[in-house]
Amino acid sequence: MWFDRRLGGPAGFPGDYGYVMGADGEDGDALDALVLIDEPTFPGIRIRCRVVAGFLLQVGEIEETKLICVPLHDHHRDHLQGLEDLPQAFRDELDAFFEAYRMLEVKKVSVLEHQDRDAAVGTLVGAPS
Repeated sequence: MWFDRRLGGPAGFPGDYGYVMGADGEDGDALDALVLIDEPTFPGIRIRCRVVAGFLLQVGEIEETKLICVPLHDHHRDHLQGLEDLPQAFRDELDAFFEAYRMLEVKKVSVLEHQDRDAAVGTLVGAPS
């Protein structure tokens, strides 16, 4: 993952936000990823991650996948292997985050579905391993 910029707005981030090098999202930009970590990093940091789920969003007129990932070698998150390992309350918090984090923009955002790991990894076709 590459973290390239700070996103503004009043929403607190439940992790660090970045993208997958070499994989394009549905919007033509790099595929977005939310990495579940306790401490924020800074622009330019790379983290090897494991995908655990995906959230399919409607952003304006475009459907976009947002990967939910954990650092590959974070023993505090070894138990997070798939969507079913994210408690429902946390999924609800992620829904609220994704619906609010772009509130200062014109585009309306809504969560369409939660994807299991296999569906989310399917969006990585063409990305380097």
